[in-house]
Amino acid sequence: MNSKVSPGEEPAVVTGNREQLLHLLAEASEIEHTLMCSYLYAAFSLRRGEEEGLSTTEASAVNRWRKTIMNVAVEEMGHLLMVANLTVAVGGRPHFARPNFPVAPGYFPSGVVVRLTGFSRETLEHFIFLERPQGAPGDDDRAFGRESYDRGQAVRGLMPSAQDYTTIGHLYEAIRANLISLAGRVGEAELFLGGVGRQVGPGVVDFQGVTAIASLESACTAIDLIIEQGEGSPEEQEESHYRSFLAIRDDLEELAGKNPSFAPAWPVADNPVLRLPPSPEDRVFIDHPEAAALLDFTCSVYGLLLRLLVQSFGRTGSEPAREQRTLISAAIALMHTLAGASDQLARLPASSSKPGVNAGMSFTMLRGVEPLLDGRVEEQLIREQLRDLADGARSIPGLSGAVSASLSKLAETFILWTPS
Repeated sequence: MNSKVSPGEEPAVVTGNREQLLHLLAEASEIEHTLMCSYLYAAFSLRRGEEEGLSTTEASAVNRWRKTIMNVAVEEMGHLLMVANLTVAVGGRPHFARPNFPVAPGYFPSGVVVRLTGFSRETLEHFIFLERPQGAPGDDDRAFGRESYDRGQAVRGLMPSAQDYTTIGHLYEAIRANLISLAGRVGEAELFLGGVGRQVGPGVVDFQGVTAIASLESACTAIDLIIEQGEGSPEEQEESHYRSFLAIRDDLEELAGKNPSFAPAWPVADNPVLRLPPSPEDRVFIDHPEAAALLDFTCSVYGLLLRLLVQSFGRTGSEPAREQRTLISAAIALMHTLAGASDQLARLPASSSKPGVNAGMSFTMLRGVEPLLDGRVEEQLIREQLRDLADGARSIPGLSGAVSASLSKLAETFILWTPS
């Protein structure tokens, strides 16, 4: 059954103690994280240029769509960092963990279906549905339909309760309501006890809105920006994610009308997985030798990227800003490696058991992304992993030698710890 909503049907906001706020922030982190991955997957599936079967006009449009979707994904990463700063501000640790794809029913509200699918009209309609403004009616594409359910519990007590929502913007309004409620109960200074030194600010990373949070006003400003950029903006700004996806849909309809056989994307797998699943019905196990080796490498790059982001928060050394810049710079370098390898995956066969289906980046999660021990320990472990990636890249067919060389250089130059 399609998830269908009407204006004014948002569930009541759940407010509670600090654990309730941290619970909501963790869900917001997972939403931003999963959306970012699903947008990247769609972008990586797009063809490039006339050499891959597109006309000059089509190639120009597809290139424009890729840039737009990648920009949306980058903004989602900015949102993830903003939520991390807010989490630190109220005394928590950033939450970069999330479930693997496809996300099981019950984990998010029934209207929030998140899985990995290549670029298509159906995927685009799904993105529009997820990013629609608060109060706007919507109907998700049938391919993403799910039976409706509520994530309720019999008693709302000390344990955090799930906050259901039909638009992502409403989740952020629930976070805002909890911030205001807690500030009234414990006082603003007591609420924002995490300080700014352990957060990531504009001197470290250049994302719009990623600034240190130390007050209710700055917290609400961050929430406003997240909503305005796409997650349920009532104003439906021209630059919002929602409007960006609508513009791509208009382009797609025009080009498909002129060329019914227009295929802007490779036939990538829905929900590719790195490991053999016990329930394979809605997943594609990537076991083609070349694709499997490249997927293993790419997921490992992604895992280290997450570790670098985790280590960027909560710094307590003598030079936290320098250490953060080192970590974020390495993470950005790995993002470029991940993008190139993911593009290549979309052009490889997924499995001999799935003829005509191509592989794709599964974004398989590490079992745990808790902070590594700091100082000399974290530096050593990160350098070890960079060397392992460099060695692994040399053995993967079709992967440029420049990838291994870049990773080796990054390992050699990664200096985080300085003796006091």
